[in-house]
Amino acid sequence: MITVHGPAARVLTAYTDLLVERGIRDATLESVARRAGLSKSGALHHFSSVSALRSALFVELRAQAHRDAELMRETPEGAVRYYLTSSLDRDSELERLFDAAYRIAQTGDEGALEVLRSCRDDWLDVLVTATNDPGLARLVLFAGDGMNYNTLMSRPEGDDLLTADHVGTLVGTLEGLQGRGSRD
Repeated sequence: MITVHGPAARVLTAYTDLLVERGIRDATLESVARRAGLSKSGALHHFSSVSALRSALFVELRAQAHRDAELMRETPEGAVRYYLTSSLDRDSELERLFDAAYRIAQTGDEGALEVLRSCRDDWLDVLVTATNDPGLARLVLFAGDGMNYNTLMSRPEGDDLLTADHVGTLVGTLEGLQGRGSRD
């Protein structure tokens, strides 16, 4: 749920999509405007530069990741199951924003790196609270990252490596580790 509305939302979505699909070099104001169905001056009316678009993307990512961490904290299914299940979702708006920020971070952009770290830290904080074990929380975080990475590589016709059914087994394994004691 993008927090900006109307044409500005279309511009931000177009920028995000271009970053994810084609990379930072192709996410120019001209291509963003064209993708959003606006003229360049129409896009500039909402965002004065690519830098302003980048900042808006970071604000949006931060807001959505914060909401996601709150959902994790409150979900009856538990934060671990929530995090691992959501790691299978490659098509959510949050995932696309995260991927776009990651593309920007690959250029060494400190703002992108900072927002990505902040998102990670929020999710880790929820997992530490949920598991009461910092080591296990990190294991869940890393497992979710690995699941997300492997979901990206899944075949379009389906893949047996990682399915929603595997999440239950993985959660059970992680719960079995809980209480055995792990180290930071």
